[in-house]
Amino acid sequence: MSLNTDRPNVAMEMVKPHNRMAIRSFRDFLHEETTGWSVPEILWLLGGITCITILTVLKSQNGEVVWYSPQKITELVAAITGCIAAILTGKAKLGAFIFGFINSVLYAYISYHYKYYGEVMVKVLIFMPLNIYGMTCWLKNIDSVECEVIKRTLDLRNKIIIGMAVCIATVSLGLLLSYIGGNRPYIDATTTVLATTGLILTINRYVQNWILWIVLNVISIWLWIIPFYKGEGQPVAILLMWCFYLTNSIVMYRRWKRRTQDLQKEIS
Repeated sequence: MSLNTDRPNVAMEMVKPHNRMAIRSFRDFLHEETTGWSVPEILWLLGGITCITILTVLKSQNGEVVWYSPQKITELVAAITGCIAAILTGKAKLGAFIFGFINSVLYAYISYHYKYYGEVMVKVLIFMPLNIYGMTCWLKNIDSVECEVIKRTLDLRNKIIIGMAVCIATVSLGLLLSYIGGNRPYIDATTTVLATTGLILTINRYVQNWILWIVLNVISIWLWIIPFYKGEGQPVAILLMWCFYLTNSIVMYRRWKRRTQDLQKEIS
């Protein structure tokens, strides 16, 4: 997706110069990843992981608690790596793409089990390669002062273009998934397109990526609740992961927006 970044209101970091950090070693990487964390952010991450772990382990099957099963472990690891990736994305840290890649592999496997083929395609064909590409893009745009990626915002023209593209792609993919026999094809298509567009905006460091993630998270919670009352399985960890994503997306949207507004004030 091509985005115009030449205009000042689209790429604000081009108006005010930043000191970009050069990550030349693993020590530099660790410094970047561990700098700028507040106590509430650490507690939010640890609390989310702990809650998901406990509720997943205690999940019962046919009235009995099954302490271990390959499916339960896979779902739990996918949820934990997803939560870590979500927090690191909000913190604008490079590790988001590492944990995001691991989460994509596991989530694709779980989605295939539930016949959510759109989710599988987006993880395998789009998320895995884009996580690698995204890390290389963010490496070039790390602010040496904040030790976070430099953020920017879209103008109205690009917002309209992206909105129209999302609608057209969703309908087209929904028809395709319906043809190949996927479960809930249009819901699946919606989450697939939103996730792909959201990741592209994330890689390009646009604040508006969080708006798409918020919408996606609401729909995905509904998508993963369906197996419970239809008797198709109990993906507790995955459902809790999406609940965590939703809360995190709202918080991080406000955080990124505040950072760009602060930059606008400094510029003016």
